[in-house]
Amino acid sequence: MTDLDQYLEGLLNQVCTDLAQMYPSEQQPSEYGLVFPSKRDGTLRISEQEAKLLFVQHLTVDRRYCFSVETPTGETYQQKGQTPISARVDLTIFGPDRKPVAHIELKAHNCTVEAIRKDLEKLLRERTTGMWFHTLHRADGRTLDRLIGKFKSAFSLLPEWLRTNDRSYLIAFFVLEDARLHWQWLHLSGEDARNSEAVAAMFGEDVHRARWTTAKFRDNTDPGPNAAGRTLQNTARGKGFREAFFVFIPTLAPHTFLHLSVRGGSYRLRQYDLERPGERPRVFTVPSCSSFEDLKAASIIAEWVPVTAEDLCHSIDDEPEYWCERIRTVNLAHLPVNSAP
Repeated sequence: MTDLDQYLEGLLNQVCTDLAQMYPSEQQPSEYGLVFPSKRDGTLRISEQEAKLLFVQHLTVDRRYCFSVETPTGETYQQKGQTPISARVDLTIFGPDRKPVAHIELKAHNCTVEAIRKDLEKLLRERTTGMWFHTLHRADGRTLDRLIGKFKSAFSLLPEWLRTNDRSYLIAFFVLEDARLHWQWLHLSGEDARNSEAVAAMFGEDVHRARWTTAKFRDNTDPGPNAAGRTLQNTARGKGFREAFFVFIPTLAPHTFLHLSVRGGSYRLRQYDLERPGERPRVFTVPSCSSFEDLKAASIIAEWVPVTAEDLCHSIDDEPEYWCERIRTVNLAHLPVNSAP
């Protein structure tokens, strides 16, 4: 996977963590204060706007990429009316040359095939890596199966743009009620037959949703009207013995060690910005590794360095200067000289 692919997975995890924390309305706001609004009848307004704002918030705090919202497309589209015009992409991430490297489209609810088709067309034709993030209030197996079927129908309406496409797309469905993420990468090769096979393998009639990767972001799967009096925990929180390490994961951060904190079966990765030692770290987990056991089994950690007793006296979030210095020392000791920042 590319660094960008890994970043998008981490961004996806951060957004899902916040959404799980925010739902239902009696729970905590997101890390940056976002809540679901209520309608006049007292029910929550569920839409794609909450996810969009969370993506924006994390991109703003990370400062790793420039980005834009409601980005005019490079291609023209005739989805309404008589004349092809430029469309809009919900979110766009830019590379160092200010050229788009990823587009993100957001949807909510069990929408129509046409609503899916027109936004898939934008992702396919703009020819960058893409992400589709779909928020569902609640969903059982049949709901997800129907939605997967709609994607199959939508792709069948886009043969011209699918045929020679050679990009990858992260497709994700997040169900608020049980805080469960279902996701897969759709990797296209640029060859018509292989692309058709890839879509059929992911969305075909014989595909069962169990083949999708699933991550759970809240232990309590039955939030109700009294949920405010209960403790809800996501996959990054847990009970049990605390452990901490410096870990080198080249696929996530090729030039620096990360801080890994573990409690019970849960874990958090923290990436400190050594160029900005006063800033709090970026906190994330790997979407495909919902537990510490999953992380170990993935075999993506190339090297482990235990923290010291002195390290444990310092706050991992409130004393970033200390941890930046420690990680700089670990980098120099364990990474090649030309790799350490």
